[in-house]
Amino acid sequence: MLLKSHDARFTVVVARIRMRELLARCARAGRNETGGILVGLYSADRECATVTEIVSAPDDSESGRAWFHRGIRDLAKRLSTLWRGSTPTYYVGEWHFHPFASPIASAQDMWQLGSIARDDRYRCPEPILLIVGGNPKKDWQIAAYVATASEVITLHEQGKSDA
Repeated sequence: MLLKSHDARFTVVVARIRMRELLARCARAGRNETGGILVGLYSADRECATVTEIVSAPDDSESGRAWFHRGIRDLAKRLSTLWRGSTPTYYVGEWHFHPFASPIASAQDMWQLGSIARDDRYRCPEPILLIVGGNPKKDWQIAAYVATASEVITLHEQGKSDA
């Protein structure tokens, strides 16, 4: 899947296998929201992110039918290991699931994404948010966003990609 901003400044690439993993995690959540983090690589100009791993919600996460709070248990350790690997990968953003609902980001989602962009501890000045909505087994939709320090930009699917 290839997602781009209208001005083509930002691009996100999610391989089909990663999308299948994401949809499987959403299906397992049933009627509750769920989420996790996105791990990946950046292009040299940092305007294209390739998602290489979909990380499930940590054990200390909490969720309900219309809310999700991602926990933090063991995330710092895992991310540190990824950064030090032979091919370093990085935290590139968040994902979550709106079961049987629209994938459109809420005001809270937008606030959190902007907060991550401004927080140096994430080492991610332009985080991505992927939201899956609908039924992950058949009629699902995806919405994608990238945040800068000053704005949140909507990304749009650019057709099918085998990336």
